[in-house]
Amino acid sequence: MTAVPIRVALDRIANPGRVDPLLAVAGTLAWAGFAAVTRYVPDREPLAFGAFTAGAGLLVAVIWATSCLAGSARPRVKRLAAWCYGAGLWLLVWEIVTAKTQLLAPPYFAAPQQILGRMWTDRVILSESLGNSLLLLMAGFVVGLTAGLITGVVIGWFQAANYWVHPILVFLGPVPSLAWVPIIFVLFPTAYSGAVFLIAFSVWFPITVLTRAGVLGVPRSYFDVAQTLGARGWFLVLRVSLPAALPSIFTGAFMALGASFVSLTVAENFGVNSGLGWYLNWKKGWGDFPAVYAGIVVLVVVCGVLLTILFRVRNWVLRWEKELTRW
Repeated sequence: MTAVPIRVALDRIANPGRVDPLLAVAGTLAWAGFAAVTRYVPDREPLAFGAFTAGAGLLVAVIWATSCLAGSARPRVKRLAAWCYGAGLWLLVWEIVTAKTQLLAPPYFAAPQQILGRMWTDRVILSESLGNSLLLLMAGFVVGLTAGLITGVVIGWFQAANYWVHPILVFLGPVPSLAWVPIIFVLFPTAYSGAVFLIAFSVWFPITVLTRAGVLGVPRSYFDVAQTLGARGWFLVLRVSLPAALPSIFTGAFMALGASFVSLTVAENFGVNSGLGWYLNWKKGWGDFPAVYAGIVVLVVVCGVLLTILFRVRNWVLRWEKELTRW
């Protein structure tokens, strides 16, 4: 090993969280440049909320520069440095090719200030739509998660149930949610209950498959030790098999959450008169593409937040596994 790599390795040990100064400066300049271009370069067409968007970009630049100076030893700041620079540069290019030059011409492409403007003017209906979507998503996800856990444990534990249910699962589970819409309208009394079923069904399949795999994958030695200590019956299922299958169950939960968002947008386009999916379809019908992008931004943020929460729950529940696998 040469002297340079040794010095670099020792420097990383002594300063594990130090931010690359070039990345820190580049991130600050990217956001400041986005703010300056938005505020002072004339738009091809007059657009509102330009000053507000520029102020938001400048605020991000100031916060990032302050974080780099005050928290240079924080690993989180170091981890976000490249993302901060990339996001600022991407917004700068986006602003130039839409509002300033219209290389991406309206109405199908919207500038950042147009999207922020729609988010502000439609804040009331967006908030109501978000709340209704979260309630519908929670109801369907809980129902699907409960049904999936029960089904997965039963077919993973009992051979007879696995013989009869698993072939049905293989054929019906992969069917897209949209294919069930005509049947749901016939079988369910209200569109809302049908939407809950649609989301629950999309959650049920991955949870069931991964729970079954987790139960079948529990080492036989776990049961031998528990039976030696006197464990019998449902204790082996609930206190040995199910906890050991938790890594697989959480994998199914991540897959189920993504599938539930797809089913949510489908369900809210058929009979449900509220929610983010309904908002997107409504605005698309009017050709209001900035509002459509605003709804998509809200949906993306909600997806990211819920996935982050699920990651945190997984990390806390499976904290005993952290030293065994790389997260």
